[in-house]
Amino acid sequence: MGLPAGSLQATIEQYNRFAAEGTDPLLGKNPKWVNPLRGALAAIDLRGRTGGFTLGGLKTDTNPQVLHVSGATIPGLFAAGRYTSGVCAGGYASGTSLGGGSFFRRRAGISAAQEAKSPDGIAMAQGAAAH
Repeated sequence: MGLPAGSLQATIEQYNRFAAEGTDPLLGKNPKWVNPLRGALAAIDLRGRTGGFTLGGLKTDTNPQVLHVSGATIPGLFAAGRYTSGVCAGGYASGTSLGGGSFFRRRAGISAAQEAKSPDGIAMAQGAAAH
């Protein structure tokens, strides 16, 4: 994959140090799913391939506006379906992302339209979703 020697091992070691404490500060994984990685591990290079997905993805709010790693929303950036985490995050299950994808695609469209109409360019739906 062209990774520097030892980088995969260092990444796993860093993840396992935090996982031993039940945290994932890099990606914010739900603590109930944070466990140290054990056994034989390898990386698979999926660059240039189609049809692959990460069983996770971009973190969004309920509108579904993409969240920066700081937790702040990124104005004008929305995601739904396989581009976000969802039911399939626990393992592949054919077709299970269709409902969530349809629901959140609609919400993304509504939120984007509201943001476009808003005088300050911030989605009005954000405040409503917080209450």
